[in-house]
Amino acid sequence: MTDHQSINDFNHSCPHEGTFPTMSQFQLGMGTSGTVGLYVTSIMVCLVNATMFAILIRKFLREVPERQVPDLCWVTSLFTAISFFTVLMIYMPRSTEFLLGAYRVYEAMVIGRFVELNLLWHGGEKELMRGLGENPRMRFNLPPCCCCLLCLKNSLVTRDRVKMVRLVVGQMVYIQLFVLFLQLVFQFNDIHDGPLSLSNPHTYVKFAGRISFLFGFWGLFVFFKIEHTFKLLNGFRYVEKFTVMKLILVLFLVQETIIEGLASRGIISCIPHLSGLARGSIINCCMVMVEAFILGVVNFYLYNRHPKVLEKNKRSLKNEMEMEN
Repeated sequence: MTDHQSINDFNHSCPHEGTFPTMSQFQLGMGTSGTVGLYVTSIMVCLVNATMFAILIRKFLREVPERQVPDLCWVTSLFTAISFFTVLMIYMPRSTEFLLGAYRVYEAMVIGRFVELNLLWHGGEKELMRGLGENPRMRFNLPPCCCCLLCLKNSLVTRDRVKMVRLVVGQMVYIQLFVLFLQLVFQFNDIHDGPLSLSNPHTYVKFAGRISFLFGFWGLFVFFKIEHTFKLLNGFRYVEKFTVMKLILVLFLVQETIIEGLASRGIISCIPHLSGLARGSIINCCMVMVEAFILGVVNFYLYNRHPKVLEKNKRSLKNEMEMEN
C-alpha cells in the first residue's frame, strides 16, 4: 500500500512533459545545494565576462577607429550576453522559451555585425575587391551548405556576390524576429513548447529558424574563406577570432538540438517538479557556463592584444592608392 502510494505521489509531482518550472519548483527539484551552486556559478561567470567586456570597451574607445567601435562592441559582447541569458534561464526557468528565442535574434545580430566588421577591417567592399586582385576565384560550397552549392565550387568573387552574401547573413535577424513573434503568439494561446514532434507547432517554427541560421552561418564562412584564401589580414589573428565565435555558436545550437531530441525520446526523464525538457535545459545551461567562461577568456585575450588591423597595412594600402592616382 505504501509503495503504491509513493508511486502515485511521484507521478503526481512529475510535471507535464514540455513544461518549465516556476522558481519554487526549480528550487524543490534541484534541492538547496544544487540551486545555490547554480545561482552562484552563473552569476560569477556572468560577472567575469562582463568585467572583461568592460575592459575591452575601454581599449576600443582609446585605440580603435571610431567607426569600428560599435561593431566590435556587438561582437565581443557575445560571451557576456550568453552568460546573462544563462543567468535568466536559471533564475526564471519558466521564461526559457522566450529567452531562447530572444537569444537567437541577438545571435543573428552578432553574426551580421561580425560580417560588417570584416568589411570595415578590409576598408569596405571596394577596398576588399581591390585587395583580391583581378579575377579572384574561390569555392563557395562551404559548410553547412556544401552539398547544396556544388555549382559554385570554383567561382569568381565579385562585388555582386559579396552583396548577396551580406543579404543572406542579414535575413537571419528578420527570420528570427518572426520566429520569436510566432512563439509568443503560441504561448499566449497556451500552445507551449514541448519535445520535438510532428504534432508540436513549435517544431516547424524552430525548423524554419534553424534553416535561416544555417544559411546565415554559410555567409559567415564565405567571409572566413575569403580571408583564408587571400590572406589580406595577416598578423591580425583573424582565424582565431572567427574560430572562437564559431565554436560557441555551434556548440550552443548542437547541444540544444541534441538535448531536445533526448528529452523527446524520454532518455532525459522527468523528476519531481522538473520535466525532462526542463532538466535538459539545466544541463545545457551548465555546459554553456563552462564554455562561455573558457572561450570568453580566449576571446578577451585575442581582442585585447589584437583589437584592429595593423596600421602598416593601412599605410601600405593608402600609398598604393596614391601611386595609382
